[in-house]
Amino acid sequence: MRSRVSPIVFRLAQQLRDLRNVMTESQRRKFATAPFLVGTSLFLCALTFYYFAVLKIDYRKTALLDLGPHPDAPEYFAQGTALLKDRWPSIQIGYDKLPSRYPVGYPVLMLPWLKILPKADSILAPFRTNQTLGLLLLVTVFSFYVYLAMPLTGGFAALLLATLPGFFTFCRSSLSEISTSALFVLAFMFAYLGLEEERRWKIYLSAIFLGLSLNIRAQSLFFAPLLLAMALFPVRGNRLRWFLHCASLLVVFALAASPMLVLNTIQFHSPFKTGYGFWVPYFYDFSGAHFSGKPLLFFLQYIPSNAVFLWRELCLDPQGFTAANIFGTGTCFVAAFVLLICAGLCFVWPSWFVSCAFLAGLSFLAGTACSSPADGRFYLPLLILLIAVAVLPLTWAAKNLVLGKRVIAAVAIFALFAAACLGYPSRSGYNTVKTIRSQTWDALHFTTPARRSPQFIAQRHFTELFSRQPGIVLSDIDPVYLNALLPEPFVAAPLDGKHHYQWSSVWRYDRPQAVALVKRGLNQSLPIYVLFVSTEEMQKKASRLPELDGYQWVIVTSNTNDKAVVLKLAPVASEGGMRF
Repeated sequence: MRSRVSPIVFRLAQQLRDLRNVMTESQRRKFATAPFLVGTSLFLCALTFYYFAVLKIDYRKTALLDLGPHPDAPEYFAQGTALLKDRWPSIQIGYDKLPSRYPVGYPVLMLPWLKILPKADSILAPFRTNQTLGLLLLVTVFSFYVYLAMPLTGGFAALLLATLPGFFTFCRSSLSEISTSALFVLAFMFAYLGLEEERRWKIYLSAIFLGLSLNIRAQSLFFAPLLLAMALFPVRGNRLRWFLHCASLLVVFALAASPMLVLNTIQFHSPFKTGYGFWVPYFYDFSGAHFSGKPLLFFLQYIPSNAVFLWRELCLDPQGFTAANIFGTGTCFVAAFVLLICAGLCFVWPSWFVSCAFLAGLSFLAGTACSSPADGRFYLPLLILLIAVAVLPLTWAAKNLVLGKRVIAAVAIFALFAAACLGYPSRSGYNTVKTIRSQTWDALHFTTPARRSPQFIAQRHFTELFSRQPGIVLSDIDPVYLNALLPEPFVAAPLDGKHHYQWSSVWRYDRPQAVALVKRGLNQSLPIYVLFVSTEEMQKKASRLPELDGYQWVIVTSNTNDKAVVLKLAPVASEGGMRF
């Protein structure tokens, strides 16, 4: 009898366990569905805002096609076009093809867009590159938290990222901040996963992303303490194996950074020399008045100015002009976001990854403060990474609201979250009194009213009129910018020595070089043009035009409908055009 009962009891117990597991799984799914739906909704809100604030911008209605600030953006764009045309990164002034002061990583990222866009719209390549990278970064952040089974936190993080003023401002820029930030985020993500899941290959992947970032911005080296993640990996068994992994990680990091080192060796005969040494071998004095004679390394006098800049940003005090004013309102972060980060620090639990991340962040902050002038864009990677801290109190507040506990504290946290997403209160503009603005509102009205792009309009008008008569073009428009946009037979150069490339001790271009260039063109029977953006500019700068015996400057097109003014060098006996 017992032998018959035992199988029956066993089957009943098995069925009860299966039923309990099914009910538990059902409850888990029900519990997990709500956070996923809310997190996904927040993510969709982030994408919607990103579309209207960044992707929908019509750059033809803005002055951004002038590719400011100079010489940063024009050199990035020129390197990209040179890579596509010559398979080698360079900038062109006159007939000289010269090295850029900036690394080649960001121009390489432009190449897909340079190939996709028609030649007439190639100037949009740097903007489209940042728009694409920003979108991919948003998706990556949300996907990362979904992978960690934290979709609600991922929604909070995506919305904080999309509405971070520095993020959407530089996503619509022609600079390299977003590309470096994306690589830093990936490096930190995989370092975290490598330590938490004890997977060394993910730490190797983190080192690859960190090494690649050096090909975009040399300041990426300040994040090198993140590589300590391999040394902090749990040691099990053979210590020699642990040591070999640590050494291998450094090799992988160096290999990822090697394109920049190899290029520097080819161009400057040393892996540690850069284009800055070629173009700007010495710093300006801190006052900006004269050369200081200091090498281009760390400048301790930058620390007070950076500290004042960050404090004014936090307190809504008037700021001077920075790159953020070109692509946005000039604000990179708001006080509510900083308060969320301070609250999040209370929820950070000590761990090996936290130690690495803290050292890397502190190193980057200190290195940036003493090696760069005050500009919010240099701190953007750190602001984006701190979103991981800012979302911790939000997750805590959401759980407590559902449970009906600590409601006042939870509501206060969400009030900060709403203020951070709205960017309120904040300051817009530069050298202005305190104004209470919403960065989200200003972001959605970025192109209203429309603004002109005089330099781009001038070169486009010139190209339309003289594309069949290639020659030499002298202009105060950045020659690197012009050479990247004008058809290949044209060669652009400055009027004289007043240009962005006058500080080099290796390469020189002044009035004698301008006259020599004009004579070379005449010997080759090439037309010699001068391009001005307006009649007013022509009248102000006429005295700087090169003068040759037997020749005169003749106006061949006048400023009509906001077009450019073009002069052409002609023999004195020539009667064509209007004599200038």
